[in-house]
Amino acid sequence: PDEGYGKKHLPFRITMFSERGRNIVLSRRVLLEEQAMAERQAQRASLREGMTVKGTVTSIREFGAFVDAGGIEGLIPVSEIGWGRTEDIRDVLAVGQELEVAITRLDWVKDRFTFSLKAMLADPWETAPEKFPEGSVHVGKVARIANFGAFVTLGPGVDGLLHISKLGGAKRLKHPGESLQVGQAVEVRVENVDIPGRRLSLALAAAADEAMEAEVDFGEYAEPKPPEVGLLGELLKAKLAEKEKK
Repeated sequence: PDEGYGKKHLPFRITMFSERGRNIVLSRRVLLEEQAMAERQAQRASLREGMTVKGTVTSIREFGAFVDAGGIEGLIPVSEIGWGRTEDIRDVLAVGQELEVAITRLDWVKDRFTFSLKAMLADPWETAPEKFPEGSVHVGKVARIANFGAFVTLGPGVDGLLHISKLGGAKRLKHPGESLQVGQAVEVRVENVDIPGRRLSLALAAAADEAMEAEVDFGEYAEPKPPEVGLLGELLKAKLAEKEKK
């Protein structure tokens, strides 16, 4: 027997009794399984999706981190680690780390449980109007490129769209990739903030400045032009006529 159990009193269940007690089979595993099942039934009755629970990170994979939350092990998908993009989960979490997560899915039939760490963090879009107001200029990073434009990350969880029509200046681009590439830093101006839709419309800051300068009417600042020759001659004739009358 294992020395770790020496002189310990443990409960067992008799699974076989024969030959008037001369052949007895005991099982502790049966009791442990029944205990685990009872705890599971208690958890099933008490846990609900949307609740928050404390847990410990048990392992980390490329697609997410597994967390033991009081007897059930669930997955935090990489998309639920934080509001921003998580390149390497190990930069954020470590095995053995204790944390609080929100339950997003409970599938007791398939034993699949999903947690979210992002749900425990403040939504960055709640403060987006103050951080990224219309007309403000920021330096962001190109996160991804689509046929219709480039998505630029201004802050964790906050991306804006730089439409293809805002690129290339006078040159019409066939694809945003002709002007930008993923990971590139770019200075942009916020043109529109749509909080309900979680959208920011962006323009290149340099192009926006040029457009603003083009709209300024410099006529009011120009010096007055001298009168034309014909108009000057008529004024002199009028003055001479006034003198002759006098």
